This record gives sequence, C-alpha cells and structure tokens, in this order.
Amino acid sequence: MSAELQHLLMRDAIVVKQEVELANVIIGFDAANRYSLSDPSGEFLGSAAEQGGGVGGFLIRQFLNNNRPLTLHIYNLQGQEIAQGKKPFRFIFPEMTAVVDGQPLGRARRRFKILKRKFTIEVGGIETFDIESSIFQLGKLTFDVTRNGQKVATISKNFEGFLKMAFTQADTFSIQFHDQNLTLQERFTLFITLFLIDYDVFEQR
Repeated sequence: MSAELQHLLMRDAIVVKQEVELANVIIGFDAANRYSLSDPSGEFLGSAAEQGGGVGGFLIRQFLNNNRPLTLHIYNLQGQEIAQGKKPFRFIFPEMTAVVDGQPLGRARRRFKILKRKFTIEVGGIETFDIESSIFQLGKLTFDVTRNGQKVATISKNFEGFLKMAFTQADTFSIQFHDQNLTLQERFTLFITLFLIDYDVFEQR
C-alpha cells in the first residue's frame, strides 16, 4: 500500500464529492462518475473516477444503470493510480471489492432485509462489519458501520436540495472513522463501501 493511500486513509474523515454530470442535466444520459476527495476542512486529497470504456461503456451505463460492472480508480494528488474498487455485474445484491496493487483486500455486499438496507463487509475473507439503515430516512442519510454491535465508522450522504437532486445524480458523501484501531486494510474496504452505497442506493432511477 502506497504512502499516498495510507495518508488518505489515516484521516479521521474523508469527504467524497461527485462531480456534476452535465450530460445528465442536459440530455438525461449518464456519464462515467468522477469524484473529488478531501478532508472536512476542504484540503484536497486526491480523486476517484469510474473507467469510461468509450462508446461501449457509455451504452452499458445507459442500459444496465447501477447494475453495471465497473472499475473505480483511486488517484493521488499527482493523478497517479493508487488503488481500485471493482464492481461486477449483479442483477440483485451488488458487491464491490477493494483492490490494492492487484490484490483484493476486502469486499462489501448488499444483503436482503425487509425495510432495511443491509450490507456485510468482509476483510481478508472474514465477515467483519455490518451496515443496517432504515429505508425511511430523510435529509442527511447515515449508514452506521458496526463490528460486534459496536459502531466503528459512519457513512453519510448530505442532503443537496430538491432542485439539484431533480436534475443530477451528483452527491456528496463522507466516511468518518470512529475506531482509531481500524487497520489500513479495514479502512480502505470501508472507504470502497461508500462507493458501493452510492451506486446501489442513490443511482437508482
């Protein structure tokens, strides 16, 4: 794991802001997602971008929407790739794998639960964390990450206002790490879980 990725992950919180999709605003087509990464004070930490895939990737995004397979690239301040998130095609129960130097470190998966959004997170092949969130939340939506019933992190989506949400899927998310003993592998897997929640919950039409 690079020093730049460690520097990103050791922050108490990371803010992920999706760039506004002008194509979506103007003609209703989805462009490949791009995000800026910062700390709560606004210090720029890097960026993330869904691999475009040219015309084929564009068509896949239109027809498969949030079920599509994708690779999310994480970049440092110099624009060099330092990690990835890989999401295979799933019609239901999507998942996303955290990858560093070509090696999978962990995986987040959606699970079935009535009236709840439920995710399980594996780290090193061991089911380590859970997320359960009510589908009836309004305003600032939160997803508490727990281990053995203890909250270790919180993923949040900030309410952006009805006008913006009516015309674009651009969102702002954050992850706050409450447990200072989380390993870098655990932190990165939870960081990638934030993007799975974005694709699974907030890209639905």
